[in-house]
Amino acid sequence: MMKTVRYPEGHTLLRNLNKDFPVCTYGKGVHLYDAENKRYFDASGGALVVTLGHGNEELAHDIYEQIKRVAYVNGTQFTTPVMEECSALLAERAKPLGLDKVALLASGSEAVEAAVKFARQLWVDRGRPDKHKLIARVPGYHGNTMYALSASGRPHYKKVYGPLLSPVITVTAPYGYRAPFVQTNDPDKILQEYHAKGADFYARELETLIEKEGASSISAFILEPVSGSSTGAWFAPRGYMQRIQEICRKHEILIIADEVMCGAGRTGKFFASEHDGLKPDILVMGKGINSGMMPVSALLVKKSDTDTMKNATGNFMHAQTYMQTPAMAATGCAVLSYLKKHQVLEKSKTVSDHWLSELKQHILPLPYVGSIQGIGHMAGVEFVADKATKTPFPIAKRFAQTFVQHAQNHGLILWANYGQADGVNGDLVIMGPSLEMTMKESDECVALLKNAIETFMI
Repeated sequence: MMKTVRYPEGHTLLRNLNKDFPVCTYGKGVHLYDAENKRYFDASGGALVVTLGHGNEELAHDIYEQIKRVAYVNGTQFTTPVMEECSALLAERAKPLGLDKVALLASGSEAVEAAVKFARQLWVDRGRPDKHKLIARVPGYHGNTMYALSASGRPHYKKVYGPLLSPVITVTAPYGYRAPFVQTNDPDKILQEYHAKGADFYARELETLIEKEGASSISAFILEPVSGSSTGAWFAPRGYMQRIQEICRKHEILIIADEVMCGAGRTGKFFASEHDGLKPDILVMGKGINSGMMPVSALLVKKSDTDTMKNATGNFMHAQTYMQTPAMAATGCAVLSYLKKHQVLEKSKTVSDHWLSELKQHILPLPYVGSIQGIGHMAGVEFVADKATKTPFPIAKRFAQTFVQHAQNHGLILWANYGQADGVNGDLVIMGPSLEMTMKESDECVALLKNAIETFMI
């Protein structure tokens, strides 16, 4: 067995053509092991995917039992018992949000594409074909398929694909550390100013954009209830969700909640929307709904809206080959049943509170660390060249990418992002370990991160 692979070795089109990839052979819980039996703490769950740990035999068994029954049926020809069960379980969870119809797809990007198309078709079926524009937030991320990337507020991602992308109108994403109305660098006072002024600032910006573009032309507003790697787990200021909902309802603009990264228990509640009373018209999930066992995402909508489609077009005009397949449904069922059976969210709170507290206590004082924030089992660390001024490192230094590789060499897996400070510069890492991380393992995570930062030389 090869112990590392570097391009052009092998036949895999590697994600990076200029680095050595250790060969991962197995995982257990929060840890991964490579071909040399080196152990890594998977603090990011890959890309905040693995919510229930590696090597989860209970999940694997349940999925295997379904695959033995039938491999695949097409959603235009059949539904299956397991698909109906998965839909019912998700609809039960989403009852407080008023969402009760479910479609399964194979990735978060696919779910976002389906959500935007659902919103557009709904307006056409309502007799409002002029409503087609999408509002997104910057910085933000919604996927890598063409329209999902168009809606993603990451200018540096769009350099190559810009000519292929669609126009999307944007507002500023809630981002306390770099909010233009926050005038302090003190971590506690940043939060005070952010919560005191944020809702008014972002609401005014949204109203101004709608007035400029014309509400009659706008279909939907897509947002992450808790931002992912684009800002490093920043949550909305108090009152933001209420103000946003009031504005969108007034102007007849649908709200799409992108919970691909922050949903399925990642923030301590099954839906991140639940924290601030957000009741979206459309919601998308991914990652945690499958815990890495199989590609699965979900689109949740209202029956009243599908009734409109039934009486107009007659069907939802969207299709993917693997939409509603039984193996995907079995994965969703397995995860949902496991969360309930083992009371994962109820048990995880004590550990997540401890973990976030330890991160702030031991990591925030370290060199280069400008900000730490998080909620549940989701936390971000932003790095800066100057803590007093929040000045980011220049992109040429490749701080985040280099640091993440350094951390991996020291046995810690993190997820990096860059460019969030001004569209070009800015470095952060985001973490999202297993929801079943123990107290002892949370301390291990903090210690490994502390060591990685202290031993990192730029």
